[in-house]
Amino acid sequence: MINQHNYIAMSLELNLFFLRIMKEHSLFLQLGFMPIDGKMAGRAGEFVDCFEKLLSEATALACGNVSSEAIESKQFVTQYTLDAERLTKDYTGASINSNLTKKELALEPGNRHSPEIMRAVDELNRKAYQATAALAEFKDRLLCNVLACKTFTFNYPLLIKHILREARFFMRMLVALCERRSIIRPEDLINQEVFWNRQMAEHAKFIAGLLDPTEETLIDTARMFGKEFDKLTAEAKSATQRTFEIAESTNDSIAAMKRLRDFKATGTQGLLDCKIRSIIVPLLADHVLREANHYLCVLGVCNPQ
Repeated sequence: MINQHNYIAMSLELNLFFLRIMKEHSLFLQLGFMPIDGKMAGRAGEFVDCFEKLLSEATALACGNVSSEAIESKQFVTQYTLDAERLTKDYTGASINSNLTKKELALEPGNRHSPEIMRAVDELNRKAYQATAALAEFKDRLLCNVLACKTFTFNYPLLIKHILREARFFMRMLVALCERRSIIRPEDLINQEVFWNRQMAEHAKFIAGLLDPTEETLIDTARMFGKEFDKLTAEAKSATQRTFEIAESTNDSIAAMKRLRDFKATGTQGLLDCKIRSIIVPLLADHVLREANHYLCVLGVCNPQ
């Protein structure tokens, strides 16, 4: 069982990270629909608004109630987020609340916890779970329709499956917190490695598939990361059965993650500077960079650039 202090901090830090991720998943889905699927695009837009509202609540609660380590890790927002949002708005016409991003950039750490904060966090967790469950159902239905050739979208079927997996993961973490169980127990780390190494492998494969064919060096590098993280996923799965291999698996994941994080950061800057040819939405590049920063924190290395 975790105490009140840890419950509040863990809940707010989890929500600050994942609510923004869910908001952007909804945006990426919205942007990928065809004109004929206007109703589905509209529903995705409703999810954007819903998660933006929840993220605003989480940000207000988090000021003075989260750790400096979490803020400095750049898993909530990075030095690129504002520019990525601006450019994505310019490219797509999407409505993105960058004032919320500015508030997150100004977050102050602390532990000014109170009974009122506790009740508000309980309610935030409840609403976050309900909204994410609804979004997961939407993603699942979309994936089924895409695989049955009933719907076309510019999002890969694997990408839809990928973001569905993250929604369900977030929901499991919220359940653990509501049961006052820690979400960062050392004995659970290897299972998180299995999950996040798989996600990182898929990130690399998506990047390779979204780069212009002329970007041969970047494509080769992305594919190399995809293969490396496929191998790390297999190693982590094997280590769950062999306790003595866990530390070695974690060290391998940390080393690979630092290199992948740097690759993503360089790519994000390159997209913002119009130096990389691709069909990657700038905010997607920043999105996967934040996930890399988050995973490094899970591994115990909150190591901002």
